[in-house]
Amino acid sequence: MQRNLLWAIVIVVVLGGGYLWWQSTQTPADTTGTTTGTSTGTIGSTTGDEPGAGSEDNFAASVAFDGTAFTPSTVTIKKGETVRWNNTSDKNVWPASAVHPTHSVYPEKTASDCLGSAFDACRGLIPGELWDFTFNQMGTWRYHNHSNPSITGTVVVTE
Repeated sequence: MQRNLLWAIVIVVVLGGGYLWWQSTQTPADTTGTTTGTSTGTIGSTTGDEPGAGSEDNFAASVAFDGTAFTPSTVTIKKGETVRWNNTSDKNVWPASAVHPTHSVYPEKTASDCLGSAFDACRGLIPGELWDFTFNQMGTWRYHNHSNPSITGTVVVTE
């Protein structure tokens, strides 16, 4: 009985250590030069049939999700510009700031945050759905698919 308990403790310690190591590798490459501002995220459809959020073409870069990856995996924009995520797959995708599951790396917070930062779609986007996010913080911002955190990408925001 004591031997089984010892093995259980060893397994918990190893798994916990592995999780902490994995979390430590999810930090952004560069977060220097942050400034104040308001970031926004809006959701719409690719058909443009829905009025309002996400139906305008005011974005500097576009990222497609094909069900297995974000393409391109890295985009570079200027502070104040918008990135559009387009779900071209037959699966839901939930773009959100690193690190999973807290989404807390992107430093800007708003009253409508669903988890750790403003850079979070707050739900899975269905196939054909768009999500726009305006970056007002300079730095290198890693993100992931909250529904499958091994799928990642990067947004580089310059002056």
